[in-house]
Amino acid sequence: MADQPNPFAPHWLIRDIVIGSHMQAAGPDGLLFLGDSIVEGFYPGRIAGLPVVNAGFSGIWCEALEPKVERLVANARPRIVALLVGTNDAKKGQGPAEVVTVAGFYERILAILSATGLPLIAVTPPPVELGKRLTTFYAPDAMTDLSRHAARLARAAGATVVDIHAAFQGDGAGAREGTTVDGIHLSAASYRRLHAMLEAAATAILQGSQSPGAIPGATP
Repeated sequence: MADQPNPFAPHWLIRDIVIGSHMQAAGPDGLLFLGDSIVEGFYPGRIAGLPVVNAGFSGIWCEALEPKVERLVANARPRIVALLVGTNDAKKGQGPAEVVTVAGFYERILAILSATGLPLIAVTPPPVELGKRLTTFYAPDAMTDLSRHAARLARAAGATVVDIHAAFQGDGAGAREGTTVDGIHLSAASYRRLHAMLEAAATAILQGSQSPGAIPGATP
């Protein structure tokens, strides 16, 4: 994807400005949430008592997020980092070989975050909900495959995994009905559930009781 024209570049420039302002307002020692449009559309004021800095970039993929991570963490000076990226790496036409390549970029992001020594919450990409406006832009099997890679790599890196892919998965190939508004972006009810899962994970980290690799709140 790096060789293709990037239609999101102007938006990302604006987001850099907005995120910088948000960091100043929130101050240090908060929860920095890195990721794509699913993160950008999520605005809780606080999680586990920590102010949340929303560092979501609509349209971003793993390879494009990687060079931003170190700067964002350094500027935010958070107490906890959360990560949700990979959704845009599972577009239509992506197969197992492409997913393995993406997993390599995801692992590099994890390595950057692990080097900071900060607690990390890794949120898996959600499943695709079938029969909605954006469904055909994504590959449900690739999304599931990538989510499994992300969870495995995050656990290996010592992160806490919040597996929303498993939590929102239906009986068939896609997400349960009502999980999203358009096939991929979360509904209000799903955002409330994500908030609860992050609240549980961050609270456990702050209390020192969260073992690496645990998956709080993943059971439907």
